[in-house]
Amino acid sequence: MLNFWWVRHAPVVNNLGCCYGDNEVDCDTSNIKRFIYLAKLLPGNSKAYSSTLSRAKRTFTATVKSGFKFKSYFEDERLKEQNIGKFAGMKYKELYKLTKELKVYSPHWLMNEKYIPAGGESFVNLNERVNQFLQEKILENDNENFVIFSHGGPIRSAINIALNNKQVSVGNFKIDNLKVTKITYDKGGWEIAFINK
Repeated sequence: MLNFWWVRHAPVVNNLGCCYGDNEVDCDTSNIKRFIYLAKLLPGNSKAYSSTLSRAKRTFTATVKSGFKFKSYFEDERLKEQNIGKFAGMKYKELYKLTKELKVYSPHWLMNEKYIPAGGESFVNLNERVNQFLQEKILENDNENFVIFSHGGPIRSAINIALNNKQVSVGNFKIDNLKVTKITYDKGGWEIAFINK
């Protein structure tokens, strides 16, 4: 059995109400109690991964400082947040107004899953790279724990893949900062153990 433990990065700060996608932004890792909780919840001797963005890497580092043990650590571009292109830096209110005008508004995400903003990628594109990452781990491993420090988009994507949705969907799940989502793969099938714990 393969266990994928997804951790959303620490809360973003100083972004002035702007959407950021895969841009570099600062994050707050001062919630020591939460990191101690993560260190106790997450399995030791696991293969740890993070996206290449600093907020995911800093979250991993803070969890390690709080006692999380792991046997290997890798950074992977495929675990980054969605590249929202020209929309990065816009105020959220402005973005929602614009996506409604473009008829690509989504009540649960920044935009429709299929929409590709100029200079960016769609959620469908993100889903493809996350699926590639997961399929690679399935082929390379039999019994393993993977702890993945990532972002709201990739975590939603992993849930979408586990649900075997015919059409890619962000779903209506709540994925909070420093919360864990666990998804397992065994004998050719996916199972969602818990979301946002």
